[in-house]
Amino acid sequence: MNSKIPVCLEVGSSYRPKAEYSLRMLLHPLGLGPVFISRNDLDRGSIYYGHDPAGLPLGTILFPLAPQVEMFFDKSAPLQSEMVRWVHHSGCEVPVLFPAGAGDDLVASAFYWLSGWQEHVIHERDQHGRFPHNKSLQAALKVTHIPVADCYRAMLRDHLVAGGVVMQTKSWAGNSWAFCPTIDVDYLRHWRPGMIFREKIEYFLLNHRKVAMKERWGRFFQFIKSFFTPGDAFQMALHRMHQLIRIHGTATVFLKAGAHGPRDVGYRLDQPFMHQMLRNFRLDEFEIGLHPSYHAHTHLGYLSGERRALTTLTGEAPVSVRQHFLRYEPMITPRMQVGAGFRIDSSLGFTECAGFRNATCMPFLKFDCSQNTAMELWEMPILFMDGALFNRKNYTTSEAIHESVELLKMCQRFGGVGVGLWHNVIGEEMDYSGWGDHFEEILRSSYEGGAYIASLKDALYAWLGYPV
Repeated sequence: MNSKIPVCLEVGSSYRPKAEYSLRMLLHPLGLGPVFISRNDLDRGSIYYGHDPAGLPLGTILFPLAPQVEMFFDKSAPLQSEMVRWVHHSGCEVPVLFPAGAGDDLVASAFYWLSGWQEHVIHERDQHGRFPHNKSLQAALKVTHIPVADCYRAMLRDHLVAGGVVMQTKSWAGNSWAFCPTIDVDYLRHWRPGMIFREKIEYFLLNHRKVAMKERWGRFFQFIKSFFTPGDAFQMALHRMHQLIRIHGTATVFLKAGAHGPRDVGYRLDQPFMHQMLRNFRLDEFEIGLHPSYHAHTHLGYLSGERRALTTLTGEAPVSVRQHFLRYEPMITPRMQVGAGFRIDSSLGFTECAGFRNATCMPFLKFDCSQNTAMELWEMPILFMDGALFNRKNYTTSEAIHESVELLKMCQRFGGVGVGLWHNVIGEEMDYSGWGDHFEEILRSSYEGGAYIASLKDALYAWLGYPV
């Protein structure tokens, strides 16, 4: 249970829900819950954030409000990188988005990142309708690998300590930080007729790229050899990932329960292999989440129907969801997720690179910018994804491991959670060389670094202190 801290807000009615949300998200990891009071009730140890800081009672803790903030958010505009002021804190160079005369407006700055404001006002999308990293403020400021909002919280914590406020920082089942391994099961069979032609025979016969003939023959013979290896590679990978994770903790496995277009590969969840895997997952307390079909990010019928189908199969309604292809439309998708019954989303991560899409390694509630209100939907943001590291960044195995470990060190430093996204492909070295080594090394490194290794649901429960 969080300790209560009195907070007086004297801001405009349109901006007030944004300020309340930002303060709630900033204070929660410090074990504090804001209780909003009037100016007349201010006392020592209370927080003031508003237009008129003059004449405050002795001992009031002032959070500066930048004069341009309310007008900025009323205009629904993106923020220009030249507006920021740089400060050094928490071992990082940190951009404050809304400098104020008497200090820095960290409340408004945090809101910009946590609400995903830039994704509401910047309308460019990639071929799959996703917000592109190269259009983000993180890319412009080169801070993708820094949890900027968590740096703001560290600054505010210093301010609160100086004001005599006692805090109890949140922990993760007694651990100082957490790591959540997650698996997106896009396929349950490696070799399917279309894939055999498209990715193997076509590669060998029709590939006009400058690929050495020796490499082509090597890949072709590996392809032939795979037909004489017992078991399907993707099923074997899922089994092995389960075995490796269960040594140290639990995980969330996202399963598909529908297919509605060419970007979806349907599979049956009632087949013997999945019956056995689901029994194993249940015994080891792994969480089963939904991985909706390609168009389900804007189609409530698909999303709700697939959730019902997965519930029928497992006997338990999933609380966690991750959109396929990480397709996410901020004005539509989170509202649909809430309407379908989900309480945790883990779709927010950059598809082109690793890093902090919302500038935080903490769980945070979604904010509906169009309705100007917080939502009862927790985000467990993705830190890195195997495909982004190996396919989009074209990293070697050692480069992928190094970057992932460095990002996890940031999570450890700030007492947050790192969410890793893998697909069930480890051990299939012909097409996914090094992915298994990356998976095993990150798991080992997180465990040795003292992380609480758990599913999204269990990690969030441990952090909040109550079930979602």
